[in-house]
Amino acid sequence: MAPPSGKDEGVPQLPGVVLTAPWAVLFDMDGTLVDTEVLLHEALSAVLGASGVPTEEIRPEELRGRGVAENLARLNALARAPMTTQELYDRVSSRMLDRLRPGITPLPGAVGLLRSLRRARVPCALVSSSYRAMVDAVLPSLGAAEFAVTVAGDEVRHPKPDPESYRTAAARLGIAPGNCVVVEDSSAGLRSGRAAGCVTVSVAPTAEPVDLGVRGLSGLTVERLARLVDTGAARTSHRAAG
Repeated sequence: MAPPSGKDEGVPQLPGVVLTAPWAVLFDMDGTLVDTEVLLHEALSAVLGASGVPTEEIRPEELRGRGVAENLARLNALARAPMTTQELYDRVSSRMLDRLRPGITPLPGAVGLLRSLRRARVPCALVSSSYRAMVDAVLPSLGAAEFAVTVAGDEVRHPKPDPESYRTAAARLGIAPGNCVVVEDSSAGLRSGRAAGCVTVSVAPTAEPVDLGVRGLSGLTVERLARLVDTGAARTSHRAAG
């Protein structure tokens, strides 16, 4: 009989990587898996433009990764004839949903990476600051079956950069945050993942400290992500031993 290896037999094994506990990948949605920024700018320009806000004052890049409620308050302050935040959300989301329901093209590398993770039996979660209606409108374009768990911005009390969203996803998957890789494009999202205790990967240039920075999802593979978890686990084990 072969001696026990110390590995969890339920943990997928990859060449050159020694993992003894389950691990997972937690993906941000907007700007990471799909690009909704153009659609958001069009919707905001139409709704806020009708309230006298010049297009150049609407800068979606300043909204990245932040909670919807916070962004609505900031945007509503620009309106010459302010409306309630709920009214602003309803008008903008209605336009967005009309554009998203026919489908949106995933960013390069997204579908391939998700499928590779599924084949490798690595569970994935979708963790977005967008509200549930928006998440559900995008899911068919990504493949809803690729995600074991989805967490929307209106399902947590404290949105990114607070760690609640990523901690919630890890807990629902039943996997320790330290064995979860967060894939993000925004500073707020990366801070959220790091504060949750996860390994962090940025797919866009960032000044935030991260475990890995790449230019898009095409630079990621299952093996590369697994090595990040393996390295992080080794560091944690070394600190504990010391």
